[in-house]
Amino acid sequence: MPDARISELPLATTLGDSDIAPLVQASGATTETRRATLAQLRGAVLADRGAHVRDYGAKGDGSTDDAPAIQAAIDDLKTKGGGTLFFGPRVYRIGSAVVLNGATVRLQGAGFTEGSGPGQGTWLRITTTGFTPFTFTGANSRGAGVCDIAVQQTHAAAPTSGWAPTGYDYVFRVEDCFGGIDFDNVFLANVNKGIYCRNSGRLDIRRLRGQVFATGVEIDECLDVPRIHSLHFWTFWTSAAHVIAWQQANGDAMIFRRCDGVFIDQAFALGYRSLARFGSSATGVTTKFYIGQAYADFVKYGVWVEASGTDGQIASFTSQNEVFAGNGAPLPGSSAIQVDGSNTRMQVGNLRIDAVEDNPVRVNGAGNRLDIFALRCLRYNTRGNGAAALHLADSGAGTPNAVYLGSPALLEPGSGGVLVNDGTNAILASGTPPGRAASPGLALGSTDTGLFLAATGSLAGAAGGTEVLRATASGGLTLGAAPGGHALEVATPVGTVNRLLLSGGATGTPLAIQAQGADASIGITLAPKGSGLVRAVTPPGSDNSTAVATTAYVRAQNYLVAAATASLADGTSAAPGLGFAGNAGTGLSRPAAGGLSASVNGLEVVRLAAVAGAVNRLGLYGSGAGAGVAVLAEGADSSIGLALGPKGNGAIAAAVADGTATGGNARGSNAVDWQTNRATATQVASGTNAVLGGGQNNTAIGAQATVAGGPPTAPRPPSPPSPAAMPTSPMARAAGSRAGPVPACAAASAGAPGPPGCSPPAAMPRPANSCSGGRRPMPRPPGSPPTAAPRAVAPTASTCRTTAATGSS
Repeated sequence: MPDARISELPLATTLGDSDIAPLVQASGATTETRRATLAQLRGAVLADRGAHVRDYGAKGDGSTDDAPAIQAAIDDLKTKGGGTLFFGPRVYRIGSAVVLNGATVRLQGAGFTEGSGPGQGTWLRITTTGFTPFTFTGANSRGAGVCDIAVQQTHAAAPTSGWAPTGYDYVFRVEDCFGGIDFDNVFLANVNKGIYCRNSGRLDIRRLRGQVFATGVEIDECLDVPRIHSLHFWTFWTSAAHVIAWQQANGDAMIFRRCDGVFIDQAFALGYRSLARFGSSATGVTTKFYIGQAYADFVKYGVWVEASGTDGQIASFTSQNEVFAGNGAPLPGSSAIQVDGSNTRMQVGNLRIDAVEDNPVRVNGAGNRLDIFALRCLRYNTRGNGAAALHLADSGAGTPNAVYLGSPALLEPGSGGVLVNDGTNAILASGTPPGRAASPGLALGSTDTGLFLAATGSLAGAAGGTEVLRATASGGLTLGAAPGGHALEVATPVGTVNRLLLSGGATGTPLAIQAQGADASIGITLAPKGSGLVRAVTPPGSDNSTAVATTAYVRAQNYLVAAATASLADGTSAAPGLGFAGNAGTGLSRPAAGGLSASVNGLEVVRLAAVAGAVNRLGLYGSGAGAGVAVLAEGADSSIGLALGPKGNGAIAAAVADGTATGGNARGSNAVDWQTNRATATQVASGTNAVLGGGQNNTAIGAQATVAGGPPTAPRPPSPPSPAAMPTSPMARAAGSRAGPVPACAAASAGAPGPPGCSPPAAMPRPANSCSGGRRPMPRPPGSPPTAAPRAVAPTASTCRTTAATGSS
């Protein structure tokens, strides 16, 4: 065409990559005008500045399959060392797979408007199934990412009863990258499955939002700390009840299988089966997961642990487990934390649970342990079946499940459920370190006061750093100090059914020590060691007795205690210091003058007195059958006298006077009566100073009368005449004369009647008080020959009288 000014050229219409523009280039020392297409110009100007999908033919009209153009752009960037592939604010339909294989390419959108479908910004639309829209793979894909892009899928089913999503595959798959792929500010509006990552560590997901039906994020074989931050799944597409019901029955916001050290923070999900589900795969389970802050709303399970051996931590977690649009009704079978595996370990800092059907926390399996620092439960046990806040399954022969609480659980009023279920071997406790006396594991008020584990199977308490009590698994208890220095000890033998109860008392009420237990009769034993004593209280130095009141009988145990000290009150005859239950006036007391007094019915009956320096004693002995009792003088001396001393003019007698033939009448003053057998009450020593030495049926009536013993003597009959002349009088006989016979009356006892016409002879002189109860021979004059032995006669009752003047009887 002829030369013309640029201003004279017609305006260009819609530009295309093949359009030509003039370009002045240097050619040696001169310049030359040449032509270039717009694609050439763009490539030169934007070199190393990424690429745009439209440069590779992407239309972004929502209907054209832009996947091939996107793939072409990725492949081109790969040859250039990677880069950013830009998407404009359009809707790009993805009808075939896009693979980033060994290409470090970041898919960069223009942002999006949150909503149920495409609005402003960059949207990827998926309308067909059977393929994975985007796959990141290969080691050189590490560092690739997706930013500021929204995704939409179409689901033909109407949101009515029985609704289910279309079975699309994951939108994004990250596999075998061996490193991190980044997702930042991605919106999944109505997606069946979101992001899947396998064998690629350091996955980083930030600001992931949307409404995902089956699975939001699934991670497996991620060996190097994946991260999920600011996840928010909500009803962006629809809040239709049937759609949410399907999600609550089938959808999991996040699934973790073999995953090491995943970090999850600022996570929220509404209307799912679980917020976080920990399962397993052929490569293992999740370990060392960490959930910082999370809130699960309208979910069946907040955290669901399926796989055995899972372990991790939760800082703060809230779970509300209602039916969506169900007027507050809880989901059947719901729980905030559901553990179905075994040998899991989980530590939870702050846990709030609202509206579960039965149990806020449910632990099945065996050998699981949960440590919950702060637990608050609202609206559980909604069926009123006594469901516990913590349901811990019985592990049978396996290791028991255990939950340790860092503080008392806050169970909101109205739930009516208990803290933990019965009928389980599981453990619910608050745990502390073992500690020691100087610094107990469970400190109370100060670091040196509290409880600690002194040894295996024992619990000890310390005050001010010093052990003051210890309890053992065998039932032992020591108080006051460490064992060996303690003041009180309690032992519980195996099979114990009886116990000792110590009770305090209000004002005016005594304290009580009682035996209680299964047996009908239970004794109490106080057993000193060695020769020690049992004392009620230590008396002051001025008092050697202690008041002891008893309502029980005291059984003598024949204890021999050296240097014993009295431990009872002195008492009186009317109220002995040691009384008996049957009669308060019967017992032992200490008279004011000392000694020991025995009282019966309030009257003193025996008094024992000590003699200073005494080495001898009186022994009183009982006997067996056929033997007599004994009163013996005993002691250190080889010869010991025995004295019976009546008081004043009292008599000494072998029988107690009772006015009958058994004991006889009262004895005379200063009388001595050893006779124990009599026919009448008068046969006693009734005279003053009279003596009966024994025998039977004798009587000593006169003053100083004496009967040595034997039976009483009858009057003697006359003796036959003697051929020799005999004295005719007692005086003549006393002189030795034998002239004449002895008158018969001379043979009669003094005072006995003689033959008729015979007067009683005068008594022969004899010593005073020599009256004998037996036969008495007549005295012979000096020098007279012996006479024949007197003839014995049958005894009859007789009386010995002695006159005070003559002493005759």
